[in-house]
Amino acid sequence: MENIPCYCGCGSVGHDSNYDCYVADVDAGGAIRFDRHALGCSICVDITMDAMRLLKEGRSVAEIRAYVDATYSKYGTSNME
Repeated sequence: MENIPCYCGCGSVGHDSNYDCYVADVDAGGAIRFDRHALGCSICVDITMDAMRLLKEGRSVAEIRAYVDATYSKYGTSNME
C-alpha cells in the first residue's frame, strides 16, 4: 500500500500513500503504531479493498495504481503527487 495513493485529501495531514492512512510508524523493533484516519474514511478503505482484490486477481502494482488513479481521482488530488 506504500505504492498506492489515496485521494481523500489526507496529504494535508502528512500522508504520502494509502499505507499512511493505517500506519503512523513502525519502530526499530517492528512494533506498529496505527493511524486512526482510515477508521472514519470510506475512500481510504475503498482504495484498500480495491487494491487487495486486484492483487488477489494477479494484477501488478502498476496496474493497481492505474486503476486507483482512474477510479478515485474524481474525489481529489493524489497524496503521491
